Amino acid sequence: MNVKIRKRALKEKGRFSLYLDIYSNGKQTQETLGLYVENEKNNPTVKQQNKDTMEIARKVQADRLRGLQHNIFGYKAPVKCTQTFNEYFGDLVSEKKRTGVNYEGWLSAHKQLNKFKSNIGFFDITEELLEHYKCFLLKNLKQNTALSYFSKIKAAVHKAYRANLINNSINPAERVSPPRQVDTNREYLTAEEVEKLLVTDCRYEVLKRAFLFSCLTGLRWSDIHKLTWREVRNINGQWHIIYTQKKTKNSEVLPISNSAYNLLGTPQEDDERVFVGLKYSAYHNTALFTWVSNAGIKKHITFHCARHTNAVLLLNSGADIYTVSNMLGHREIKTTQIYAKVLNKTKVDAVGRLPKFELQSA
Repeated sequence: MNVKIRKRALKEKGRFSLYLDIYSNGKQTQETLGLYVENEKNNPTVKQQNKDTMEIARKVQADRLRGLQHNIFGYKAPVKCTQTFNEYFGDLVSEKKRTGVNYEGWLSAHKQLNKFKSNIGFFDITEELLEHYKCFLLKNLKQNTALSYFSKIKAAVHKAYRANLINNSINPAERVSPPRQVDTNREYLTAEEVEKLLVTDCRYEVLKRAFLFSCLTGLRWSDIHKLTWREVRNINGQWHIIYTQKKTKNSEVLPISNSAYNLLGTPQEDDERVFVGLKYSAYHNTALFTWVSNAGIKKHITFHCARHTNAVLLLNSGADIYTVSNMLGHREIKTTQIYAKVLNKTKVDAVGRLPKFELQSA
């Protein structure tokens, strides 16, 4: 069993075609690679081109040899794929865009992958390469962001391995651990700061209503942006939002307060969006920053901070963590437990119950 690279001279003088001699089970076959090298005498440019071409040929050679070894030891032969892993990952990103599930995160992960290396073949996917990629992410990004992007690459490797596109006997993603998750400071607004925003003007009225609605309901920007009047229901005198989360695709029934309902405006046709004109743009982000600043709030607030605000307000009001987790649509309770760490009111109350000691002057 062997695979060798051969050169075949062409009629065109000084040019050679590359092919493989494949020896297996006492038989010899040939495979034309569609690659060519030229006479490189005293020509450094051609010499480099030939070197790059031979590198491609050697990778194909190694790929074919591994395929033969798999057959001998009873493994399923790899599926022939002309895509690179980068292109394969791009297809997964396109699928995320079609379904609307975590598209932005996968798109960003794809950009980082291409920055690391833009032409990764399936035969290049090894534990060593994944470790190098993890180090690349940790060097250039915050740790939790690196974790998020690396997890998506691992998911793609798992999928490719199950599709038999990676012909290793062991899934290379199995033994490579992701970066460790670290606790981060989740910025949020207090009830008093929300009150300040209520009485402060915002350049975009729809942005003001949508942000405050998120503070009172915990809905993500993506779910608020697509919210239609059909999803706003009155059940036994209580207003509800009955919707499907864009991120998780889970169906949710969320009761909302009258204060939240009043932010929706005048009801329209069922298929009409509630927050018409709400956009994600640099202008709207700047308007949010200016609005918060004009309210005298010295915090870095993004739209997603409204969701954090809702979680903290609910927990501060005495709601148990399981109810809050359910209302936010979290799949795991540990996600909600992060908010319990920032409960200032609970900490202040605890400090207030300490015995009072006073230092007596001499």
